[in-house]
Parts: sequence; C-alpha cells; structure tokens
Amino acid sequence: MMNSRPTKRPDNRRGPFKGIRQGLARILGSKVFLRVAAVFLALVFWMALVASDGTLTRRRVFQNVAVSVTGEAALKSRGYIVMDDLSELLPAVRMTVEVAQSNYNRVSGTAYNPHLDLTQVTGEGENTVNVSFSSSVYGPVVACEPASVTVNVERYMTRRVPVTIEQTGEAPEGVYVDSVRSDPTMLSVSGPQSLVTRVARAAVKLDLSALSMERPSDRMALAVELQDSAGEPIVSDKLEITNQTVITNTVVVEVELVPMRSIPLDVEGFVTGTPAEGYELVGVATREDAVLVAAKEEILSVLTALTTDQPLNIDGATESVSGYVKLKRPTGIENTVPTDVGVTAQIEEKTIEQTFRQVSIEIEGQSESQRVWLGRSQTTVQLTGGYRFISALRKEDVRLFVDVSELEAGTHTLPVQIHIDNAEKFDCALGTPEISVTIEAY
Repeated sequence: MMNSRPTKRPDNRRGPFKGIRQGLARILGSKVFLRVAAVFLALVFWMALVASDGTLTRRRVFQNVAVSVTGEAALKSRGYIVMDDLSELLPAVRMTVEVAQSNYNRVSGTAYNPHLDLTQVTGEGENTVNVSFSSSVYGPVVACEPASVTVNVERYMTRRVPVTIEQTGEAPEGVYVDSVRSDPTMLSVSGPQSLVTRVARAAVKLDLSALSMERPSDRMALAVELQDSAGEPIVSDKLEITNQTVITNTVVVEVELVPMRSIPLDVEGFVTGTPAEGYELVGVATREDAVLVAAKEEILSVLTALTTDQPLNIDGATESVSGYVKLKRPTGIENTVPTDVGVTAQIEEKTIEQTFRQVSIEIEGQSESQRVWLGRSQTTVQLTGGYRFISALRKEDVRLFVDVSELEAGTHTLPVQIHIDNAEKFDCALGTPEISVTIEAY
C-alpha cells in the first residue's frame, strides 16, 4: 500500500455562509452592540418590574364618556332652573385619569361618574358649571375635555292657573251638555319665570261628538294644554303641571247630558261705548254665533237671543278691543254653555275726505333762460285718507307743481303733481289733473 498525504480541500468548500458568520461575529463582539443589548435588557427588566408592581400608576384616556346631571331638585328649591338641554349641550367628555397599574385593564370611564352638579349655579343669567366626578377609587382625573359648560339660568317659579274646558265637535242632535265640571278646577304650573308668567289657563278639550245619551253622566280623563291669554298653546319640557304636589298631565271632566236647543247670541249687544273721535266700530266678532241652552219648551220657544249685562266697554278706544262677556241667564234657563264668550270689538280709523279749493300750482325745474306760462295757476284738491292725517292738513300743507325740467321751448301738457311733507297713505283727486304749459327760451 502506498502512503500519501490527504488532499487539502479548497477553502470555498467549507460552506457558503462563512462570510455571514464572520460578519455576525464582528458585530456581536463590537462595543456598540454590547451597549445596545445592555440598554434593551435593562428596558425589558424595567417593564417586567412595572408590570409586577401594582402600586405604580399609568395614565389612561377614555373617549365619549356619558355625562349625567345632578342637583336639579336642589336648584329648583333655591328658585332657579337651567334653560338648556344639558343632554345635547354636553352629552359626553374625554377624560384622562391616573390609574394604578393593577387596575389599568379593569377600570372604565363610567366608574368616575362624570356629572354636572347644578348646585354650582349661583344666580340668573349665564353660569359656568364644571364637570364633577363622584369617585376617585381608581385614581384621580387629571384632565377632562370639555371641563365645563356654560348654561343659561332663569328664575324658577310656581303659580296656580284655572282649568278651562274647550268644547269641540258637535254633540248628537237633540242632546245638550247640561253641565261640565273639571276635577280639579285649578292646577299648579312650575317652570321658568318667562314661561310660567305667560300661562293664563290649563285647557282641556272635550269632544262633544263622542258623547251619548246612553251615558247621561260621564267621567273622562282629558289631556291638559297650557295656553296664554290669547288661547295659544305653550309647550315646553321645562314646564311641570301638578295637582296637590302630584305631577299630572290630565284632568278628570264630569259631563251631564240633557235635551237641548241652540240659541243665537246678541253679538251687537256685547259692546258698549263709543270709540275715540275719528275711529269707528266696524264689527263685533265672537267665537260662537250661538250657544246651546237647556230649558222647558215654553221658555225656549220665546227665547230669541242671549244677551249680556256686562258688555265690553270700548269708550275712547283707538284699536280693536278683546275680552270676555258673561252671558245673561234669563229666568227659567237651567243650563247655558258657555257661561262667558270671547268678544273682539273691531275698531278702525275712519276714512275721511277734505277738499281744498284754489290751491296754487307751482313751477319746478325752470331754468334761468326760460319763461314759463301755465294754462291754469290754481285748482281744487280733494284728499281722502285716515282721520288723523287728513283732519290735521291745512291748505298751506298741500303743494301742487308741474315739472318742466329738461323740456324744450313749446307748449306741453303736463300732469299736476302733489307733495305733502311726512304724508301718510292717501288718495288725491284734482280738479285739473293736467294743464297746458308754454315754455319760451330767451
């Protein structure tokens, strides 16, 4: 056997990653890598320490946390009420809290109970109410956006108003509402002073068409509508209706039915007196032309109209007057509905005429190089308009003129114009609405 030295393998046969391994070795052995590795390990150890220490705190942000409202009853007891809808004004907030590491994942924004405490209100007008928090068990709130809200505050008041029954529809033929009573007859209305002072009555609507002689005595609960003095409804969620401290929105109405007949109203007799000079009564309007009356047939057969002993007084009035008149109850009448009637006396200013004769006609727009002759220098003026304006006019207040501006020499037919300083609306009739005008240049 022949001995021979083993053949040496070429260097490139030790593997394709020799260069990579050498590069990694240089990097891992460098000071920069060792420093970075040390910082990384320190950070890992610190995070592990923080995670294991439940006493450490971290900040957490909660978005869109619902805000509640407290202190409304206390605020009302002090005589104030917030006019704004707080659920729309500040429905939610963004909170930043300091929370213990051990509670970080279990706490929620609602645990802090963000709320607007209305006892912070100090008086009428604009008030700034800060967002308050009921709990700090999980840590303090360090920021809240928004942190406060500006609210408008009014005086809170309570007043009693009468209950009125408005009858709608038509009762069945031959049936008359003998009596209608509400229980209670007065209600208390509480709320903002600006609204409560406008409330004149608590009205309920009784549908007569739903009544029947099969139920001659009936009781029903009807919805309440707050109204102003003109009968217009007042609707607001800030108003509260109570009956002996119990909140309610209905009134019990008791109805008694008997045979009936419709009797007209003596509308012209509902007004007495004379308007101021220059004004006139042009009509009397009522809500009803007739009312239903229950009585014996011999009484109804001779009763032609219902009148009043307390007509609406319009002495010296210069505008329409509205009010209520109480119907007179003739002897033998047992039932009359309604007991009073709303009346409006329609008063207007009189339209009068005044005539001025031989009113001079002036020339306007004449240049220095013109001579102007009028075919007529005077005419009659008839003015029609409101009493105050027309009666106060004097002849010297009326100015008639023709405008010859930019007209050339010759004869022209021009309209006669009128001017009255501070004039109100009026109609004018001229004896000579147009005149001949001769212009000569020189």
